[in-house]
Amino acid sequence: MQSQIYLPKLTPVNRFLIIVASSLFILEFILSKTTSIYLGGILGLSAERITHGHLYTLITYPFLSHSIIEVILNCLMLWLMGSEFEANWGQKRYLKFMLTVVVGGGLLYTIVSLLFFGSSLIYSFPLVGLSGIVSSLCVAYAVIYPDRIFSFMMIIPVKAKYFCMILVAISLYQGMSGPMGVGAWGQLGGIISAYLFMVSVSNRNFKLLSEKMGQLTQRKGVKKSKAKLSIVKDDNEHPPKYWQ
Repeated sequence: MQSQIYLPKLTPVNRFLIIVASSLFILEFILSKTTSIYLGGILGLSAERITHGHLYTLITYPFLSHSIIEVILNCLMLWLMGSEFEANWGQKRYLKFMLTVVVGGGLLYTIVSLLFFGSSLIYSFPLVGLSGIVSSLCVAYAVIYPDRIFSFMMIIPVKAKYFCMILVAISLYQGMSGPMGVGAWGQLGGIISAYLFMVSVSNRNFKLLSEKMGQLTQRKGVKKSKAKLSIVKDDNEHPPKYWQ
């Protein structure tokens, strides 16, 4: 088995995400050296801030990062996997996917914090980082290309579907091993949201409803997305299916 690794063209949505994440990391570094301002306390997601009405943090929290290594690795994964999805799905569906996993991950993190950590520092601890998005892309990749090869720990070749299972198991362990692992629930929420998104858009009834809604919007003069999701045969894939 050979790893199918190549460098796709960087697509617009992922370019925007990478630029914003990188710029905010540089800005936070500068602010940390010159002022006492912490961007995580402004844009990061916490149960405390949500209960005080800062709902925008459900969208902004992924754009901040803890370290330069995290920024580089996550942005690289956005480029390698995210660009392929955006190119195949189109910007509209890819943005829906991104919004689903970001909000889904944020909601699970908030719910867990409210239910189990309301009287601890975790209640106000901000969740930040692109890890939830990257994990969700891994899940989507495993659903579409289950037998393609990932390199686990950069050494061991593992099929995408098994890599996804390992990822979920690690997230569950981190989330249950102690209070400081609560951030893993945000990552797990993104993983669950990604899987539900993939299932829903491949459901026949859902697609029929989407087509009807598309016809209605087209009548109103709204340009309909050309991106469609379908299962097609490919003799080179085992099992012979993928989505496009």
